[in-house]
Amino acid sequence: GAVATEESVMWFVTVTVSGPPADTDSVRSSLERLSAERPFVVSARYSADRAEVRYWDESDEVEVAVSQALRMWRDHALTARLPRWRVVGVEVVDRETARLRWDKAGEPQVFVLGEIRRMDSCD
Repeated sequence: GAVATEESVMWFVTVTVSGPPADTDSVRSSLERLSAERPFVVSARYSADRAEVRYWDESDEVEVAVSQALRMWRDHALTARLPRWRVVGVEVVDRETARLRWDKAGEPQVFVLGEIRRMDSCD
């Protein structure tokens, strides 16, 4: 397996996908399968036409983490039976930047580890 080098960094990744509306129960089930398949998934939020998946990724360079983030949904589309949505946003920040944000009041926190929940505005 890959051995982490001294230069390896833990990146906090948020991938946002969107597409045609799907049944929210089936979206939740597909996100549960994705969470089981994809190591280090922290949380996911979803609605009928959008999902946001947050996870940790370890790599030497931010470009590698971004590239993997762009492929993540497509790479798991068949096995996790994900909706045929496309990536509409990717954010990759290092651990320190993520922690600085979480320390600020009013910024989105990392949810309970492994949590999959509905987005507030999806009804």
